[in-house]
Amino acid sequence: MRGFLRRPFRGRAAPGGMMKISVMTATDIGRVRDHNEDYYAALWGKESPQGVDALLVVADGMGGHAAGEVASKMTVEGIVQSLNDQGQEVSELEGHAFGVFLAKVLEDVNQEVWQAAQEDDKRGMGTTCTLVAIRGNQLFLAHIGDSRAYLLRDGELHQVSKDHSWVEDAVDQGIITREEARTHPNRNVITRAIGLDPQVEVDTSAMPLTDGDLLLLCSDGLNSMLPDDEIKRLLLENHPQKVCQALINAANNQGGHDNTTVVVGMIGSQARN
Repeated sequence: MRGFLRRPFRGRAAPGGMMKISVMTATDIGRVRDHNEDYYAALWGKESPQGVDALLVVADGMGGHAAGEVASKMTVEGIVQSLNDQGQEVSELEGHAFGVFLAKVLEDVNQEVWQAAQEDDKRGMGTTCTLVAIRGNQLFLAHIGDSRAYLLRDGELHQVSKDHSWVEDAVDQGIITREEARTHPNRNVITRAIGLDPQVEVDTSAMPLTDGDLLLLCSDGLNSMLPDDEIKRLLLENHPQKVCQALINAANNQGGHDNTTVVVGMIGSQARN
């Protein structure tokens, strides 16, 4: 398994304080690739770094036979290490300051990966990174690349991260449609990633969580194979303990052209022990 696992939308936020959380994960090499360059972290409850109730991260590496998995592993482990090392300081940060801190964590990790990428056998390596930190009834997102974060609320699926990709820019400009973007020849061309340049721009946002929310983080091996309506159907129709494998099976059944990693978080009454 590639990774390590330990135990602005309408909707009323739950009362302050820690919300009940349960997390499920799965990752798969797919039907075409010969190795898995995805890496993830899913830490919640007592295993979560100090100052957060849950930390979920998905990274999708690229660049050379082995370098992609180096970049994704360095990124995820660097994030976890940074939060663990600065636990007391993290606990004291609130609101916007915490979002700024998460951006700085990714900027620092970017520097480390970029430095490593100057070695001949790792030149050009990089990775996407989608990070969710939950504190009380608030979700904080820090994001680079085209891995995704979704929120399922009241039966509706919302993409809460924005892809940094050629096709996303083309959709915004009206050059292609959203459906065309899924199968476009340039769909794997990303415009922002960790490790490609000495500096990187990080998207950050925050939103309230409400009882019954479901979070999905995934590498693009999922959403490049399945439209959002199918992802929503699988999230709604499958038991929490089976939903991750159901998503991966569906992606593989459509061709499994890439590695696929999914991290699903159930919030409040959705959570299962």
